[in-house]
Amino acid sequence: MSAILDGPAPGVPPPILPRHVTLRDRQTVATVVPFASQHQVPESLLRYLSDQFNKEIEGGDTYPMLEPMAAATFSSYWFQKFGGVMLLGHIESAAEVVEGTDWSKECLGTFYIKPNYPGRSSHICNAGFVVTDAARNRGVGRLMGETYLEWAPKLGYKYSVFNLVYETNVASCKIWDALGFKRIGRVKGAGNLKSYPDRLVDAIIYGRDLGDAAGGAGNEELAT
Repeated sequence: MSAILDGPAPGVPPPILPRHVTLRDRQTVATVVPFASQHQVPESLLRYLSDQFNKEIEGGDTYPMLEPMAAATFSSYWFQKFGGVMLLGHIESAAEVVEGTDWSKECLGTFYIKPNYPGRSSHICNAGFVVTDAARNRGVGRLMGETYLEWAPKLGYKYSVFNLVYETNVASCKIWDALGFKRIGRVKGAGNLKSYPDRLVDAIIYGRDLGDAAGGAGNEELAT
């Protein structure tokens, strides 16, 4: 019981390895690389991911933040517990991810996994996702969602909650509906979004038991 109360252990346990996937075109190979800490991630990649996240904030339709984050603040926020980064190519370990790479061409997306609640409920996790400019309409969001479902239970989490998915974020809702998440709640008028200045947008709360999370086949063509 004490292990559960302490929450999942920090670091990447042995079962979590880079996950090789195929994009929507059924030809392009990519890898979702696990990182236990921001200190494992090249500085230039952190800056690029920070820039991509700030574009989402500035877009004003997917995340609730109003102000962009400095790169150092983003790094601590995004990789505070565990993160994944999807990169083009077949990568066998995080050690292969090094400086000198054009991330605008090679980086497809990122997500984090962390407890949604503290203490006695720290076995319930939450995640955030960003698809980069180079990866739009290539099936990256679905593949990162599948990877999340494979990795979260290996990290010790038992249940997943997404607190605030704006109902106007159709692409995100479609992914979570398809991956077996349940709409367990609705927050009325949760979003004052840029694209909808004349009304407040409802948010959906998604939940999913991770006990039956098998992780998907690593191939976007299986998506509905």
